[in-house]
Amino acid sequence: MEQQIKPFTGFLPGNHFIVGEAGSGKTRLIWDILQTGNFFQHESFNFVLTDSEKRIWSTPSKHPTTIVHPYDPDISWIANPQKSGICYCACDYAPRVITFLECLSTWAVQKHLTCPVRVFLDFPEKFWSITEFVDQLARLYYISKTLHQDYPLEIWTVFGTYKTVSPKAKSFLKNSNLLIVNPLPEKWLQSFSDWLNVDPSYLINLIEENESQKKEGFYYIPSAKIDVFLSSQAVGCSSGKSDI
Repeated sequence: MEQQIKPFTGFLPGNHFIVGEAGSGKTRLIWDILQTGNFFQHESFNFVLTDSEKRIWSTPSKHPTTIVHPYDPDISWIANPQKSGICYCACDYAPRVITFLECLSTWAVQKHLTCPVRVFLDFPEKFWSITEFVDQLARLYYISKTLHQDYPLEIWTVFGTYKTVSPKAKSFLKNSNLLIVNPLPEKWLQSFSDWLNVDPSYLINLIEENESQKKEGFYYIPSAKIDVFLSSQAVGCSSGKSDI
C-alpha cells in the first residue's frame, strides 16, 4: 500500500529527537510544545536545559515557570525536585550541565515517579564531543527505558549536526520518535537516516510530494518508522489552538 503523509494529531509517548539546520526553529519548537494545552500537564516536571536563554524566550509562558541560575549552590531543583511546572536553566559550562544530568538520573532511579517527567536538552556541537556529557545522556536514556512505572521519563533532544555524533550517542538516539524541522536539505536527511534506521529514499520521495509544505512546520516520524505525520504550522506561532 502506498504510504502517505498524515496530518499531525499529537505526540506519542517516549523519547524524542528534534533535528534541523541552524535557525530552523528547533528551540522555539520546544517552547511551542510546552505552551500547548493538550501536551502540558500541570502535575508534571518539565526540565529545559540549554546553553543560551536568548534562544528560547519568544513569548511569555502560559504555565508555571521557574528560571534557575546555573551556578546557584542549591541544585535541589533537579537533584530532588518538588515543584511541578517548567524549570528552565541556561548554562554553557559543560561540567555543570553534566552534574545536572547526573543528579537527575540519580533522582529518577531512587524515587518512584508520581507524575510525568520530561527533559528537554538543547546544546551545541561542542557538548557532543565531550565523553562525560554523552555518558550521562546514555545513562539517562537507559533509565528512561528501564523504569517500569505508570509515569514515564521522557528525553527530548535537540540536534543541529551529525558530524560529531559518537557511536555511543547514535545507539541511544536512533530509537527515538523523530521530529524533522523544515526546511531540511536532502543531503542532511541522507546523512543521518542510516543510523536512525530510516530509508532515506523513502523519506525524501515522500516529503518531496509535499513540496508546498516544506518551508515551515515539522515532520513527525514515530519510533516504529511506519507512519509520517506533518504539522504545517510555522514554528514559533503557537497560540494555544495549534495542531502541535
